[in-house]
Amino acid sequence: MVGFETLQSELENVVARGRTMLIAIDGRGGAGKSTLARKLAESLSRATVVEVDDFWLPGTLRPGREKVIAEPGSDYDWHRLRDQVIWPLSNDEPGRYQRYDWSSDSLREWHDVSAGGVVIIEGVFSTREELASFYDLRIWVETPEGVCLERGYVKDGKEGRELWDREWMPAYENYINTNSPMTRADYVIEGAG
Repeated sequence: MVGFETLQSELENVVARGRTMLIAIDGRGGAGKSTLARKLAESLSRATVVEVDDFWLPGTLRPGREKVIAEPGSDYDWHRLRDQVIWPLSNDEPGRYQRYDWSSDSLREWHDVSAGGVVIIEGVFSTREELASFYDLRIWVETPEGVCLERGYVKDGKEGRELWDREWMPAYENYINTNSPMTRADYVIEGAG
């Protein structure tokens, strides 16, 4: 595992394949991915953060709990993330996507992502096998499950507790056990601190 300062200095050695350096930050829910992405973006010039949470499927299209656990990541639209953001940027073209809004359970406003600079894709399942090869750098945030759960409970309150306990954490564990995303990571960073 590396610390933030090491990761930051190592970024200077990463050579982007195109005009845009694509970085993925993956880990369990509550691992500290968003915090790391923001901190990293603040330390770089021309950095944009795109959140996987913006690509969740609306409730009418989302599969049931059993499928979400059995097929980790089946409740978000990774095809849309790939087609609207990752693929265009990897071809030196701008990305454009419509953000999923959790409170209304619908797609809302459009966001433009300029080509060039650094784009950080942060979120669970961001380094899934189908997307991993697009990135110039893949980071896994390793945080104990108990810490992740506590953070999730604080973030989502009592209403979200059942989702964390009965759906999201089992799905994350299945993702780790069946897909081994940390083995695709160029760097593993500790997220409990």
